[in-house]
Amino acid sequence: MSDDGSPPLPDASSLIEAFKLFNQTSQELTEAYGTLQQEVQRLSAELAEANVRLRAELQAKEQMRERLALLLEMLPGAVLVVDHAALIVEMNPEAIRLLGADLRGSDWQTLQPRPMSGSGEEWLLLRGPDRDQPVQVTLAVSALPGEGGQVILLQDVTAARAREEAAQRRERLAAMGETMAGLAHQLRTPLATALLSVSHLQFERGPEHFARQQQRSLERLQHLDATIDAMLRFLRGAEQESGSVALIAILHALQREWDPHFRQKNVTLEIGVARDDWFLTGTLAAWVSVLANVLHNALLFSNPGQAVSMRLEEVNRGILRLSIRDFGPGIAEADQERIFIPFYTTRRDGTGLGLAITRNFVVAMGGSIELEKVSPGTCLVLLLPLWQVAQPLPSGSMSQE
Repeated sequence: MSDDGSPPLPDASSLIEAFKLFNQTSQELTEAYGTLQQEVQRLSAELAEANVRLRAELQAKEQMRERLALLLEMLPGAVLVVDHAALIVEMNPEAIRLLGADLRGSDWQTLQPRPMSGSGEEWLLLRGPDRDQPVQVTLAVSALPGEGGQVILLQDVTAARAREEAAQRRERLAAMGETMAGLAHQLRTPLATALLSVSHLQFERGPEHFARQQQRSLERLQHLDATIDAMLRFLRGAEQESGSVALIAILHALQREWDPHFRQKNVTLEIGVARDDWFLTGTLAAWVSVLANVLHNALLFSNPGQAVSMRLEEVNRGILRLSIRDFGPGIAEADQERIFIPFYTTRRDGTGLGLAITRNFVVAMGGSIELEKVSPGTCLVLLLPLWQVAQPLPSGSMSQE
C-alpha cells in the first residue's frame, strides 16, 4: 500500500499476464461459439431432413389409408372390425348389404353366430332388422395387434350351397333318368307276379290254397311298394334333413328293431358303445332307415352261427368312423365298384337301391362311405362328421374355428 493509503498499482508483468489470460479465455469462447454454431447447423439440417421424411411418411400413410379405404369399399367380401368388447366399429358396404343394416356400435354377438354342423368353416348368422333371416357364411377372424380387437371377414355362401343342393338334385334326377329301363323292369316283375297271384285267387279250391295265394300276392305287392318307396327316397336324398340326433338313440333303435330278425336266423348282432356327446346331423328315423339298409344286407349274407359287428370310434377331432362287418361270402371283385350304383343288385328279389340311398344320404350329411377289403366277409366303413353343439363366440376373444 502506498504512503497515502491507496492500493498499489499493478506492475507491467501482472498486466501482461492478465491480458494473456483474457485473450486465451476470449479465444476459447470464440472457438466454443463456433462449435456451437456448427452443431446448431447440423441439428437444423437433421431436423429439416427428418421433417421431410416425416411429411413423406405421413403422405404415404394417407395414400395407403385412402387405398385401403377404397379397397375395403370394393371388396366382394363383408368385413367387420370389432373392438375388445366385441362392438362393431367399422364395416364395409358389402357387410352392410349382407347383414341388412349398418350395425356400427352394435354388439357382434347379437348376430348369434353359430357353427354349421359338419363344417369347421361355415357359420350361420341372423340378419335383418329383427334378426330373423338366416344366412350361411364362411368366417375368418384375425386379431388386431396391440388393440385387443378383431377383423372379421364374412363370405356369403348361401346361394352357392343352394346351387350345390340343386346340382345334387339334378344329378339324382339324371341318375333316375338313366336307370328308367331298370326301374321299369324292377316294377314290372313284381307287378306281373302279383297280378298273376291275384288272378289265381279262387276260394273254391279251399281256404288253405286261397290263403297261400293271398299271402303270395301280398308279399309281391309289399315288394312293389318297397321298391317304389326306395325309389322316392333315392330321389329325395337328404334335402329335408336337419337338426341333430344322439348316436346312442340311433343304436338303441337299431338294436330294438333288428335283434328279433338276427335271433330268428341265429346270427349275433354286436353293436358298439357310443359316447353321450356323439350326435349326428339328421333325424332318428332317417339314420335308422339308412343304417338298416347295411344291416339288412349283412344279415342276408350271413350264415347261422356267424356275427355281424358294428364298431364306432372317433378317428379325428369331430370325425366318427362307423364300420359294419359281416363274415359271409363277401362281394366279388367285379361287383365291388358297382354296389353303390342305383338298381344294381345280384339278388333276384333285390331293388338295388339300398346302398345307393345310404351313400346319397351319408354324402349329403358331409360324410363318406366305402368298401374296406377284409377276409372273410364284407366291411362297409362310414366316416361321419359329428354334430357340434353351437357355442357363441366369446366377446373380445373370438377365434376362427
